[in-house]
Amino acid sequence: MALNWIKDVFTDQRILSATVCGAAIGASVVYTLTKPEKKRGGSNENSKWDKKPLRDYCIKHTNIIEPKPLVLLRQKTAVHERGIMESTHDVGQLLVLLMRMTNAKNVLEVGTFTGVALLKMAYELPKDGKAYAMDVSDEYCNVGKPFMEMAGLRDQIEYIIGPAVDSLAALSAKGLNGTIDVIFIDADKGNYPNYLKACLELLTPGGCIVFDNSTFAGRVLLPELKEPCNHIDTVNKTAMTLPGVTSLLLDIGDGCLVIRKDMK
Repeated sequence: MALNWIKDVFTDQRILSATVCGAAIGASVVYTLTKPEKKRGGSNENSKWDKKPLRDYCIKHTNIIEPKPLVLLRQKTAVHERGIMESTHDVGQLLVLLMRMTNAKNVLEVGTFTGVALLKMAYELPKDGKAYAMDVSDEYCNVGKPFMEMAGLRDQIEYIIGPAVDSLAALSAKGLNGTIDVIFIDADKGNYPNYLKACLELLTPGGCIVFDNSTFAGRVLLPELKEPCNHIDTVNKTAMTLPGVTSLLLDIGDGCLVIRKDMK
């Protein structure tokens, strides 16, 4: 979920309104902050290629198939005043891939916004599957609900409104620990460490958690990490040494940290 401060970095409104802007933003800022010096001899991919066209090429050559209700929701979200928070196409495709690999039956999104990623995952559910959608307010969720109805998936989605820390604790108290197959976290970054702990409890063995904004437009590379980037960095580092998980930090969208809970 890209944030308003990105507008201070990118003033081209055509980019801000583009449906797939998150992918370009995540790539181009990281490249600006980390562009290496050219070396004589050997291979240095970052010095040879501009990452934005390369990112566009990768998305173009990914078999992304989206039904009409999802396309319409993306269009609706793109013109929203906070449309920059929409999940990008490559992140959505990652969620699809993980759901198919895990044969996911139950999924959870922490930080739903209008529900682009939610609807993307809901399409992958079996008929007896369920999606839990958490957000602090129903204002944005209500934008997406008509499209969930249009897709015929509204009955498989349970919206949970309130602070996510409390909502996650409530799911645990209902006995749902170890039952969620894929969890997508795209909420307030300051609580990322708390979400990691709570979601690992809810996650089934072999299931996956995906944190969005895990490179925070490249700001994780700054010498002094301020709020909320320090919390993002903490989760990225924790995942490297946490017992019982396998992790991979990907440079797609605005950075995605993928954590798989090992089988017992």
